[in-house]
Amino acid sequence: METFSTDIYKIWSESKNIIISTHTNPDGDAVGAVLALAMTVKIIGAEPIILIENYSEKFDFIKGKEYIYDGDNYDEIKPDVFIAVDCGSKDRLGMAEAVFDRANSTFNIDHHVSNDNFAQNNIVLGGDSSSCEVVYKIIKNFCILNKDIAEALYTGIVTDTFGFKYNSTSKKTMEIGGSLIEFGINPSEVQDKVLYEHTTVEVEAFRRALNNLKFDGDIAYTYLSYDEIKECGVSNGDLDGIVEYILNIKGMSISVFVYGKKDGRTKISLRSKKIDVNKIASTFGGGGHLLAAGAIFDGSVEEALNIVLNEIKKS
Repeated sequence: METFSTDIYKIWSESKNIIISTHTNPDGDAVGAVLALAMTVKIIGAEPIILIENYSEKFDFIKGKEYIYDGDNYDEIKPDVFIAVDCGSKDRLGMAEAVFDRANSTFNIDHHVSNDNFAQNNIVLGGDSSSCEVVYKIIKNFCILNKDIAEALYTGIVTDTFGFKYNSTSKKTMEIGGSLIEFGINPSEVQDKVLYEHTTVEVEAFRRALNNLKFDGDIAYTYLSYDEIKECGVSNGDLDGIVEYILNIKGMSISVFVYGKKDGRTKISLRSKKIDVNKIASTFGGGGHLLAAGAIFDGSVEEALNIVLNEIKKS
């Protein structure tokens, strides 16, 4: 297992305040990593401040929410240290990007192979299952974990591996999962909450997405307009399972899910059993993993679908 310089502990423990943030539309790995880091930073003596967008209520059971910034003016935040986690590029920090630029010291912790190493200190382990796996490898060197931190990290790993299913799951991932369970968390309860339980609004979004579902050879694709998302009342974090679900349709090798955003742009999510969708996402300025990637497209849902399907067929 990787070891990391004690300079990390020195910088973090000697800082007055540490900003911890992640990408817009945070998923379970992002949420778990941010909250675990905040609880760790508090233990070692610094003051954590989390900058994060609203996330799916399915992750409300994770401890550490008291460190989430409750103000409305990021201009007043002057950080000693900024830790960006699970974020492939600085612009994906959204409103927190300006705070990142004001920090005395910056860290970039991630597991995406497409990460562009935008910080002063970059800890990017592209072979790891999740950012929570990377965070575990870092903090175990200088922090005695507790049940709350373990549950946050386990949640992120479970989310990004879909219950230790994806090919990013290694022997080390399983060993880390086992070590986290030893802190007394309930693994089946965590998996139920983040993978299998669904709210009524999530079900409505799934229903509409399945109603829009189409096939093109071994490609399954669907979409939701921004108006449909508003009508369902779902947050973006409640839509994560759709692209995973349609990939599991018999005979499908690639799945595409696109949905409209408030600003008029379109979110593209790609999953695959065989082709490099990270390469496809990169043509739109996005990225991720070999078999799971995404991007933001500067155009309509219809345009995004047409272009991404054409790119897939060229692969």
